[in-house]
Amino acid sequence: MQLIVLQSIALIMTGLMVGNELAVSAFVHPQLNQLEDKCHAASTKALARIYGSIMPFWYVTTLILTIGIAFILQHHRSALFFTTIAAIIWSLLILFTIVKLVPINNKIGQMSLEKLPDGWKDLRKRWDRLHAIRVGFLVIALICLTVACQISTSC
Repeated sequence: MQLIVLQSIALIMTGLMVGNELAVSAFVHPQLNQLEDKCHAASTKALARIYGSIMPFWYVTTLILTIGIAFILQHHRSALFFTTIAAIIWSLLILFTIVKLVPINNKIGQMSLEKLPDGWKDLRKRWDRLHAIRVGFLVIALICLTVACQISTSC
């Protein structure tokens, strides 16, 4: 029963996070790109601030839950395999985010709206490209976690 509760919490948190990141990539940022520059920059700064405070907790919690499931499933080889792959992907994505995306977010967060720096839209486009890569791997990690949970409960 404890495993099912842990898996349910992990899948809900992970699914919501992946859905959120997918929505940012597919819907939110394309709409921001249609806005006038100052409004676009102000919106982006606000989003960078809120996501910068929420997402680290969300990513780390997802990783911890995945590792917890892997620990519980250590004697179930196939479920452990998929859970381990998911945990590795989460770990690498956290590192990728810290190294590649956070510095861009920090630059965007520090922009002056009175005088937008040259190349700020190129910076945004770079973030969007890197984020799309991250979203692809997030989906793979969610699939791996889902498969692991399904395998472990069907045996």
